[in-house]
Amino acid sequence: MVGLWGGLKTALPHPIDDATPLQRGDVLIPWGSGQLGGYHSELERTMILGRPTDAQRTFFGHMLEVQQIALDAIQPGIPCSEVNNKVRAYLRQHDLEPYVRHHSGHGLGMEIHEAPFLDSGDHTLLQPGMAFSCEPGLYVPGLGGFRHSETVVVTQTGREILTNYPRDLESLTIL
Repeated sequence: MVGLWGGLKTALPHPIDDATPLQRGDVLIPWGSGQLGGYHSELERTMILGRPTDAQRTFFGHMLEVQQIALDAIQPGIPCSEVNNKVRAYLRQHDLEPYVRHHSGHGLGMEIHEAPFLDSGDHTLLQPGMAFSCEPGLYVPGLGGFRHSETVVVTQTGREILTNYPRDLESLTIL
């Protein structure tokens, strides 16, 4: 499955496409999901159509930071809640909590969104072999949404990122 959200509607996590034409300055969030043996994967990237504004650069930078915090926190034996709590600490420190619409990630398996969740209320311990979409996002009304998702598997010693696509703003700017 593939999809593309563009423009101001990206300020919602899963907007309904209304066929609004894309224009320079829009935030774009293309996403894809593949299956192998019935198991799902997920990849999303935030892209900018045209030169990014200062505000787009700022929120893109914060989005990268919170995703890296979440990725670094994924370790066997820690509760799912700890991943999200570390992300939320950064968001509080930078007054970004008003722009959060969901948890830091969700389980991937036979369903594309399934438990356990990288959420403050889910105390499931991370175990080797568990797969997640790691996708903390920021959703800014009047500007757009900023979310990358990575397919991540918990390993014996940490985590492995299965998606392999650039994450930096320069690579994701479409001029």
